[in-house]
Amino acid sequence: MSRRVKTKADYFVSGRSAGTILIVGTLVASYLSTVALMGEAGTGYAGFAWPTMLIIVVSQLGYLIGVLLFGRYLRASTALTLPEFFGDRFHSRRLRALSGFAVLIGIGLYLVAVTRGMSLVLEEITGLNTWVSLLIAWGAFSLFTIMSGSKGVLVTDTVMFFIFMVGGTVGFLSIVYAAGGFSNVMESLTTDTSLREGLMWHGAIGEGAMLESPLQAVVYFVTFGVVWLFVIAVSPWQSSRYMMAKSNHVAVRAGVIALVVVLLFYVVMLFAAYSVNLINPNIAPAENVFIWSAYNIMPLGIGVVVVAGIMSAALSSASTFLSLVGFSAVNDVLPIFRRQSYGDAEEKTGIRDSRIAMLIVGFIALVITVIASPTVLEIGYMAAAFFAASWGFVAFASTQSKKVTERGAFWGMLLGGATVLVFEGLSTFSNFALPTLLDPVLLGLIASLLGLTVGSATSEPSAESLAYISNLKQQVEVQETPTEIRKTKIYLGASIAVIAIFVATVAYLYLPQMITTA
Repeated sequence: MSRRVKTKADYFVSGRSAGTILIVGTLVASYLSTVALMGEAGTGYAGFAWPTMLIIVVSQLGYLIGVLLFGRYLRASTALTLPEFFGDRFHSRRLRALSGFAVLIGIGLYLVAVTRGMSLVLEEITGLNTWVSLLIAWGAFSLFTIMSGSKGVLVTDTVMFFIFMVGGTVGFLSIVYAAGGFSNVMESLTTDTSLREGLMWHGAIGEGAMLESPLQAVVYFVTFGVVWLFVIAVSPWQSSRYMMAKSNHVAVRAGVIALVVVLLFYVVMLFAAYSVNLINPNIAPAENVFIWSAYNIMPLGIGVVVVAGIMSAALSSASTFLSLVGFSAVNDVLPIFRRQSYGDAEEKTGIRDSRIAMLIVGFIALVITVIASPTVLEIGYMAAAFFAASWGFVAFASTQSKKVTERGAFWGMLLGGATVLVFEGLSTFSNFALPTLLDPVLLGLIASLLGLTVGSATSEPSAESLAYISNLKQQVEVQETPTEIRKTKIYLGASIAVIAIFVATVAYLYLPQMITTA
């Protein structure tokens, strides 16, 4: 794929020529990393399968909302990165630089989380020490990402998508089979007093548990559901995928398919993770539930594919994150220090500089991964919260409102991100804790909304920004042909039908067991 990279557009957005399957593959592969297959699987195993699933139900709406209200506009723009889009939309050099730094910080955190997850898998499998495992993981995803950019990431993401979807599903089903089959597993879980509560909507709450009351469970899944909704809708590693689509309708169809695929995958994954308690309730850390299962429950061939699937998910996400920080560093941050205008860099120079930037940023993430102590899930959630608060309201306002101004967008992004970094950093890396109803991400969203509102109310939108958004809306509307609309409606209708059938099936299998043992 690196041989096909001729221009910055090839390297950054794969020439905007990707079809539906490739976009679905990279959307899901970028989302399902070790944060999901280790971190969230671990929370499911620990008795919080339903709170985690409720987060997913809320968050997956982000695919539909995001592509309709934000992704289509990115695709119609000529921007190569999201910070460039913000800079063009508000005709602002400082906003582009700020959002570029946000990518470096937020994506860097997520890259640390995924790299840590990969090293844990390698350590568990091989017995190698942490440094060697980290170097192998880092070298694996850095090589093809630096060489081929988005073209390579798209292809590898899609290949890895099929590996972990097929391997994961077969592996999860083998766990349920080993535990006695679905009916026996449900009966055992619902009749065992120590496990039944883990099937309740609030999970296994109690003193000393991750969640100690139903109120905390509600705040947990509503807060993180909204956080991940914003993440899926506007985060760089999700919304940037739409910039590679060959058309806006391809982007919409891919978003709809991704919504369905992730929902179905999580139901099976979380139920399988909790079922492992019937075989071994003492796995520590809980993040290793599927790795332990691959060694001790699954047939050898299936276990190999499942562990390869976990590594594939991690590699695909890491390659996306690494490419994004490299693109943004060169395209959005470095020109500020070099005092270059946005279009000054030559094609080959931009590609070369991006490769160098990826190498540097990847090495920094490698060092931080060794030093950092929090778990994969904690680091991943901190990165997600950062983008939800700093970009969420600003991104939607940038495409849906002509009243939002550069000042409002700048302060909304700055205050939201800074608030989350301060409070999440304190709670993650120290003993500082806020009350349940004052979650750092809620404070960040409030700060971002205040900055956006007050900043826009005290300034006027520039003529350039108004002309840009008017022209962009016209481009989006021109692409809405009747034939394409009908085809997209078929995708929407089929997706709704699949979700309805699956929900009815889960209710049919789940509710009778819970009612009869109540």
